[in-house]
Amino acid sequence: MGCGVRRLRRPYFHRTATALLLTLVAVAVPCGAWFVAGSHGVDRRARLEKDAVFSRAYKKSVSLAERLATQLELLRDSESRRAFYHYQNLYHDPAVASEGASISVSPLAQGPADSLIEAHFQVDDTGTLTLPTLNDEFPELGLHSSHGAQCGLFGQLKDITFFCTLEGAAATLTYGPRDVVSNGGHGDGLVGDGLGSGRAPAEVLALDARAWRQHLEANVIYADLKYGKKQFNRQLDEQSLDTGMVEIKVGPLVWYTLPVGEQPGLVAMRGLETPAGVWTQGFVISQSTVEHYLKSAHFGAQFRPARTDRHAAKGAVRSAVAGTPWEIVLDISQTLDDTVSQAAADRRRFLRMFLLGTSAASLAGLLVVSMLYQSERLAQQRSRFAASAAHELRTPLAGLRLYGEMLGEGLGDPTRARDYARRMAGEAERLGRVVTNVLGFTRLERESVTLNPQLGDLAQAVREITDRLRPALEESGVRVELDFAEDLPSVGFDRDALSHILQNLLDNAEKYTREIEDRTIVIRLLLKDAGVMLSVEDNGKGIPRELRRRLFRPFARGGHPDAPEGLGLGLVLVKELAKAQGAEIRYDDRPAGGALFSLTFPL
Repeated sequence: MGCGVRRLRRPYFHRTATALLLTLVAVAVPCGAWFVAGSHGVDRRARLEKDAVFSRAYKKSVSLAERLATQLELLRDSESRRAFYHYQNLYHDPAVASEGASISVSPLAQGPADSLIEAHFQVDDTGTLTLPTLNDEFPELGLHSSHGAQCGLFGQLKDITFFCTLEGAAATLTYGPRDVVSNGGHGDGLVGDGLGSGRAPAEVLALDARAWRQHLEANVIYADLKYGKKQFNRQLDEQSLDTGMVEIKVGPLVWYTLPVGEQPGLVAMRGLETPAGVWTQGFVISQSTVEHYLKSAHFGAQFRPARTDRHAAKGAVRSAVAGTPWEIVLDISQTLDDTVSQAAADRRRFLRMFLLGTSAASLAGLLVVSMLYQSERLAQQRSRFAASAAHELRTPLAGLRLYGEMLGEGLGDPTRARDYARRMAGEAERLGRVVTNVLGFTRLERESVTLNPQLGDLAQAVREITDRLRPALEESGVRVELDFAEDLPSVGFDRDALSHILQNLLDNAEKYTREIEDRTIVIRLLLKDAGVMLSVEDNGKGIPRELRRRLFRPFARGGHPDAPEGLGLGLVLVKELAKAQGAEIRYDDRPAGGALFSLTFPL
C-alpha cells in the first residue's frame, strides 16, 4: 500500500529565497551599522572617561603642586633672612651692645615656628651635627616636650653629615650646587640634587671678632654667667687676636633630596664660610605635615623625589613642585581600573541589547519570510488541489454521463443494463468520496469536526463496513481478508468516523497496489497493552523514508510520476478523525514488504 504522498514542485521557492535574501540584507545592514556605531560609542565614552580621570587628576596635582611650591618658596625666603647664629642653641647676638659677654637662647630652641619644618640643623667643618633644640651641656635649654623625638631625629640626620663633609661640598653650597652629588655610599642610593641656587648671591657679613668669638664659645660664656666664672673674659684679655673684624659669607638656601633616616627627605641647605671653616646650615621639611596637607586631594596624593620616581607606574599623574627636586604624585590606578570595569560593563550591556535587538529583528524577518513561504506554498497546494479535484470529479462525471446516455438512448447490449447501472452507482460512490473528503477537510480547517464516540463492538463495526466496501474493491481486483482476535473488549469509537477512516485506508491501498500481482489487503484487530489495534496491511511498495515526515500533511502526494491521482487529503482526515476519537494512528513498514497503517483505540 502506498500513500497519498508526492513530492511537490516548488516554483515558489525562488520567491521565498529572494524574500529571505532581502530580509537578511534589511536586518544585517542596520544591525551592522548599529553594532559599529554602538561599539565606537562605548569605546569613545570609555576614552572620554579615562581622559576625564587624567584631566581631573592632572588639574588636582598641578593645583596641589602650585600651592605647595608657593608655601615652600615663602618658607625658603623667610628662612633665608634668618640669622646664621639662630641655628645654634646658645649664641651671641652681635646687635646687642654690651661691655661684657652676652649670650641668648636661640628662638629655634623650642622647635620650628612653622609646621612645615621638621627641624633645623648645622654641620661644622669637622662633620659635627648640632640642632638648636638640643644642648648636651645644658639640656634644660632645649625642647623639653619632645626631647626623645629630637634625639631620634638627630640620629636620622646623621646621614646628612656625609653629604656636607664631601670634598668641595660646602663650597658648592656657597656658590651653587653641582647637578648630582653622591651621598658617599650611605643611605639607599639617593642623590642630592640642588635646585634654587643662583637666586641670590652669597651675603657677606662683617662681624666684630669679639662677637664671633663669643658665638663660638657660647656654652662657655653661659657657664661663666650661670656659675659666676670669669674664664672667657680672661681668655679675651690674653688673646690679642680678638680685635678687628671677620667676614661671614652666607650662601642662598638650596633644595636637596637627602636621606633622612631610611626615607628620602626634602632638605634646604646653605653654606657658610667662616673663620672657623665652612659650615652647612639648613632645615628638613616635615613629611607628616605635607601628607596632612595632601589629604585634601581626591586621589591618593604623595610627595616624592622626582628622580627616584622616574619609572612610576602608568596609573600615576605627576606634577613637579617648582623650585624643588620633588613632585606631587597622584595614584589613579584604582580609578582607572574602575573606569575600565565600567567600560567593560557598558560593553556587555550594549552587546546584550544588540543581541536581543538583532535576535528580535531576525526573528521578525524570519517570521515574515515564513509567512510568505507558507502563503506561497498554500497557494501552490490549493492550485494543485483545484486541478486534482477537477480531475477527480471529471472522471466519475464522465462515466456517469457515458452510462447514462447509453441507458437513455438504448445503446449498448441491453442484457448488460444492470451492469451499466452498477457502474453508474460505482462512479457516483467515487464522486461521493471525493466530495466527502473535500467537505471533511473544510470542516477541519474551520475546526468544526464533532464526533460522538460510544462504547461498542469494534470487530462487528469493522466487519459491516468492510462488507459494504468489499464489492467495489473486489471488482477492481483487490481481495480483502479479515483477521480478528477473539474476545476483544469494547472500546469507544464513532461509527461514521470509523467508516470514513476505513474507506480512505482501503481506497489508498487499492490505488497503490494496482501494479502488484498479489493485491491482498489484510484488516486485523489485535489486543494491545494500550488498547485495541486496528491495522490495514497491503503488499505494495511502501512509503520512502524521506516522505514519511509529510505523510499526514494536507495535499501531500508521492513524487513518483506514475503515482495515481488524488487530492492528498485522505490521510489528513484519517489522522484528525482518529485523534477526535482519542485514538492514535501510525505508519510502519511490513517485514515482508508493503505498508501497514495501525489505529489504536484506548480501553
